[in-house]
Amino acid sequence: MKILITGGSGFIGGYVYRHLKDSGFNVKNFDIIGNSKDSDFIQGSIIDFDDVKNAVFESDIIFHFAGFSNINKVKNTPLECVRLNILGTTNILEALRLKRDGKLIFASSVYVHNNNGHLYTSSKLAAERICENYSTLFNVTTSIIRLGTVYGEYSRHEDVISIFVKRMCNGENIHIHGDGEQKRNFIHGNDVARACERILISNVFGKKLIISSDEQTSINQLVSMLKKMDPSLQFMSNKELIRKDDYVGDIGNVKETYNLLKWEPSINLLQGVNRMKNYFAKSVVI
Repeated sequence: MKILITGGSGFIGGYVYRHLKDSGFNVKNFDIIGNSKDSDFIQGSIIDFDDVKNAVFESDIIFHFAGFSNINKVKNTPLECVRLNILGTTNILEALRLKRDGKLIFASSVYVHNNNGHLYTSSKLAAERICENYSTLFNVTTSIIRLGTVYGEYSRHEDVISIFVKRMCNGENIHIHGDGEQKRNFIHGNDVARACERILISNVFGKKLIISSDEQTSINQLVSMLKKMDPSLQFMSNKELIRKDDYVGDIGNVKETYNLLKWEPSINLLQGVNRMKNYFAKSVVI
């Protein structure tokens, strides 16, 4: 079973690539950048169809994590978001159609449940629909994994947990946008990787899965957790800075995925935040 991870040099794809490789799977990393000394690294872009076709034709299962992943930067480069998330995904599907074999697991987001709407959300939802179209029209086996708010030591450190914990370790104030009641379903990157392994072991394909914590945590609750760790921590709230595209809604039946994969997150939020705290405490925080 030859496995390809697109975006295996990135944040979430990196967690999955390293975990599967350490677990003994035959796995390759397809990305525009990577470790040239890694014999399992394939350099290429999901926008280049020839690159994609060559990599897909040598693979049985593709975990597709490459794409435009930073929701906060979409407004600056909307076309790039559409190109990467929609065209990039379609290139992989088209390569699988031509190959007439293979399976795709597409990494989407619980943000597709967002009632407020956002270009990032729309691009992920459009890619989901195209996956379903290729499945219906061309019998390409596609699975969709909707990820919660992923965090971890090896993230880009642009997520709320990274930003808050880093500022805490630096003795800096924490800034809350809005009233702090916006909620997230946090999940550590290690648990995402474990879930992907369970997809392979359980042979669960052609499904729509929610890979996330089943617990919603508000930003205010996160801050309270941090204040217990450091009572001197100060925070500032600006209720005028409300993101119109912020997440609102129910992510669906997470327990259904837990039962199907015989998996659930093993790192709770307190454990994960402590891991982040230890990580930044050992680093030179800028």
